[in-house]
Amino acid sequence: MQAPSTPILNPTARRTRERAGLPVVRGAFPIVGHLPALASDPLGLDRLGEREVGPVFWTEVGFGKWQLRCLLPESFDLFKNVQTSSDYVSESVPDLFGRSLITLDGKPHRHARSVMGPAFTPKGLSSAKVGALFAEIIERHVQGWIDRGAITTLASTRELVLALILRMLGVPEGDLGEWRRDYEEHMLLGLNVPIDLPGLPRRRGLVAKKRLDARIGALVRAARAGSDTTILAQLARAKGENGEPLDEAELLDNLRLLILAGHETTATVVAWSLAILAERPALLERLQAEATAASDVPRAPGDLRAFPFTEALFREVLRLHPPVAHDARRVVVDLDLGGRRVPAGTIVAISIQHLSRSPASYDDPDSLAPERWMRKTQPPTPLELVQFGGGPHFCLGYHVAWLEVVQTLVILARALHARGVRLALDGPFPRARHLPLRHPEPAARIRFVLA
Repeated sequence: MQAPSTPILNPTARRTRERAGLPVVRGAFPIVGHLPALASDPLGLDRLGEREVGPVFWTEVGFGKWQLRCLLPESFDLFKNVQTSSDYVSESVPDLFGRSLITLDGKPHRHARSVMGPAFTPKGLSSAKVGALFAEIIERHVQGWIDRGAITTLASTRELVLALILRMLGVPEGDLGEWRRDYEEHMLLGLNVPIDLPGLPRRRGLVAKKRLDARIGALVRAARAGSDTTILAQLARAKGENGEPLDEAELLDNLRLLILAGHETTATVVAWSLAILAERPALLERLQAEATAASDVPRAPGDLRAFPFTEALFREVLRLHPPVAHDARRVVVDLDLGGRRVPAGTIVAISIQHLSRSPASYDDPDSLAPERWMRKTQPPTPLELVQFGGGPHFCLGYHVAWLEVVQTLVILARALHARGVRLALDGPFPRARHLPLRHPEPAARIRFVLA
C-alpha cells in the first residue's frame, strides 16, 4: 500500500484559536486557508485536529469560507437530520447540478426520489437487463486492456464506466466519443469560474451542457414514445407517489447527475482495485479461484451473492478508498453536536474517510482485510455503508455500483486466468489525489505480464 502522506500545513500558523466558541485547527495559510491540507491529506488533517483540539473543529476552506469538521459518530446522524439542508451544493456549483437529487431536500427531494428510485432497485435493473449489457461491455474493455499490455489505470476505468452509464441510458455505441467529449467539457462547470467569456471554463461548460441536454432530451422523447423497459424508458415514463412525473428540466438535471456521479465514483473504486490486485498477488489468486469456479459471470443483481469474496473485496476497497472523502450539510437551526453548540448557518463536514477507518467500528482499520466482511452474518449497517451517504440522500445508484464493480472484478479475474497473465504495477503503488474526488494519481499504470 502507499506510504502515508502528510497534510500540507502553514508552519508559521501554530497558534490554536477559536471561532464561535469552537477550536480552529492550526496550519491555515493566508487566503487559501486549509485547502492545501484538504487537497494533500484530508484524513491526516482530521487525525491531527482530533489529536490536538478534539473531534469538532473549524477549517477554513479558502477565500473566507469555513466548514466545521465533525469526527464524532453522531456526525452520521446529520445525513438524516431534518435540521440540516443540502442547499449549499447548489450555491457552490449552481450550473453543474441544477435541481437534481443532490441539491434538493424535503418534499421536492421526496418527489424526485419516488420517481427515479424504482428504476435503480434490483427489480428495475433486472427488468432493464442492465447486467447482461454491462457484462458484454466490460468483457470487451478488459480484453482490450490485456491486448495493449499496459494501461493508464484511471483513464481506462473512467472510459469503461462512462461507457456503461451511457449505454445504460441508451446512447448508441457509435456516439460514445461525442458524448464523452461533451461530458468532459461539462465538468468544467465544477470549477465554478464566474467569468463567462469564449474559451473560458464557464462558457465551454455551458455550451457542452446545452449539447448534452439536447442529446438527452432526444433520447427521453424516444423512450417515452416506445414500450421497452430500459432504465431511460423507466425514468422517462415514471411518476412519483403523487402521480406526477419530473418536469423536463428536472429530468435532464438528474440524468446529468447520474452520468457524473455514476461515472467518477465507480471508476475510482475499480482503479484502486486494480492497483491493489497488482500489488497483492494472493488476493488476485483468491479472486480468480472464486471467479473461475462459477459457471458464468454475474448478469443480474441477484447473481452477485454467488461471489462473496469479490463482494467483500469491493466493500473493503471502498472502505479504505472512498471516492467522496467527505460530505457536508448546512445546519438550519442551532443544534447540539456531541455536547457542542453549533450555530445555524454552519456548514458541517462529515468525514466519510474518517468514519470508514474508525477503530470504534473496525479492527485494525487502516489494513485491507476483505475477510472482515465475509465474517458478517447480517447485511452491512447504515454506518458501514457511509461511503454511499445516508438518510434520504443515500446513493440512488448503490445497486448499480455494486453490480458494476463485482462484474468487472469477476470478468477481469476470469480473463487473466484464461490468458495466463497477471497484473503488475508499473511503478510504485499510486498515491492518492483528493480533488475533486479521492482517486489514484492519474499517471499510475498497470501492466499485464505472464503469470
